[in-house]
Amino acid sequence: MTIKPVFIAAAAVFGATTAFADGPTPPPVDPPVIVVPDPAHDWSGFYLGAFAGGATGDYRLESASGVGPSVDVDGAIIGLSAGYNIQNGSWVYGGVFDISTGPEGITSQGTTGPFWSCNTGDCNVTINSVATLRGRVGYAMNDSLVYASAGVAWADVDGGIFNSAQQGGGSATGWAAGLGFEQALNDQTSLNFEVLHIDVGDIPFGTGIGTEDFVGNGAFTTARIGVNFRF
Repeated sequence: MTIKPVFIAAAAVFGATTAFADGPTPPPVDPPVIVVPDPAHDWSGFYLGAFAGGATGDYRLESASGVGPSVDVDGAIIGLSAGYNIQNGSWVYGGVFDISTGPEGITSQGTTGPFWSCNTGDCNVTINSVATLRGRVGYAMNDSLVYASAGVAWADVDGGIFNSAQQGGGSATGWAAGLGFEQALNDQTSLNFEVLHIDVGDIPFGTGIGTEDFVGNGAFTTARIGVNFRF
């Protein structure tokens, strides 16, 4: 009758010793949190845009007989654009067409030049409208895009010397090239900033002496900010 309590006491002592040797039970560990990164922005597809900004440049009036005064052109511009992008990894390729208003300027009547002078009226240059068709190549950093562009440019112009045969107008073709930055706001909308240099060669006005062309020789640069809507 005295053996049973002895065994019970021994078992209790052994259990306590084992629990002490194993140490306290560690607290439960939470499973690791896996953060899934947002998918990279996709620049591919067709887009339409609108933009506004400013332009500045300089044109020298001249003909085969000689040169005249220069006319500084500047002013606000507005325009529309349409383009298409193809993305391959971080590289974005595409093309864009845009059309906008252009700058204008006047050199006051009475200004003299080496050959031609603003005698009958103000010397003047007006870029009525300008359009470009350019290829683009850019590098995407998720929702930001930096790019360069280059292509052909057309312009409709008026100018010369008021109240003379030198006053006239026409169209001219040349080139355009620039750099830009685009920031996506969401999957469909982005803001765009671009600097573009446009040179359409000699812009036609009226006539000089006889039938020789009277032209403006120069170029202008635009800085513009716009919004693009992707489809």
